[in-house]
Amino acid sequence: MDRFEELRRNLDKTNMVGIEIGPFYSPVAPKFDGWKTIVIDFQDGDALRSVARDHSVEAIRAKVSQIEDVDIVWQGDPLDDLALVRRPEGYDYFIASHVIEHTPDILSFLQQVSRLLRETGVISLAVPDMRKCFDLFKPASSIREVLTAYREKRVRHTPETLFEARALSVNRNGLGSWLAGSTAPLAFTGNFDHAWRSYQQDVASLDARYIDAHAWFFTPASFELLILELNYMRLLDVSITSLVESHGSEFIVQLRKTPAIQISLADFNTKRLALSRQQAVEYASEAVGAPQQPA
Repeated sequence: MDRFEELRRNLDKTNMVGIEIGPFYSPVAPKFDGWKTIVIDFQDGDALRSVARDHSVEAIRAKVSQIEDVDIVWQGDPLDDLALVRRPEGYDYFIASHVIEHTPDILSFLQQVSRLLRETGVISLAVPDMRKCFDLFKPASSIREVLTAYREKRVRHTPETLFEARALSVNRNGLGSWLAGSTAPLAFTGNFDHAWRSYQQDVASLDARYIDAHAWFFTPASFELLILELNYMRLLDVSITSLVESHGSEFIVQLRKTPAIQISLADFNTKRLALSRQQAVEYASEAVGAPQQPA
């Protein structure tokens, strides 16, 4: 399957009504192809098409015609409140391709998505694999930071998140994403001095305009671990039904609404330890590569 087929796995355009958030020029379940999809984005369709026409990347300029009209312009209000006004009975699917890593409060976002779904609903996500993109040397997101963002009810990125984005992003031969196993030279993309100056300005003006950034960084196992922990803590009523790692710079994951898992602490810790170890192996395999054999 290609990535679109993976994201549409278990979805049916004939009988399902769903949501796709932030599709821009590459919709997964486009209305023009017969999908009953409500499109959510931060600007309306005309504004997005204008952005695409003037974009520096030719491939994006070439796809202006694929940008669909936006049904709900999202300015940070709870997604479930906005979506359920249009369809109180709920939705059958929710698609987000390279969206959740941008959310200031990922737990609140996932809770809202769960609430707007029907009991049989499917969440289909494309998530950047931090090992194979510019997030490589940023610390993997853990339950600690997720809980902190949730407690603070963040609606914008912190100065520390923006500093991390400016100071720790990397590239391989100028590219911000790459295939598994790449050994192309690595370099930091930003200027550390500029990142530090910008951080001080951000701290001094916390009410300045919103600046976007990646706030969450995952390998497949670390994402699975987070969902397991949040479900065990009764903070999230969804669980993973499939997770497919691509050769490229993302993994595709589907989740469904589930009752809180019934699992003993011992079994929970066994799973948690296995996923923690798997996360370490995953990261080392790409960041460090296979160990060198002695001569």
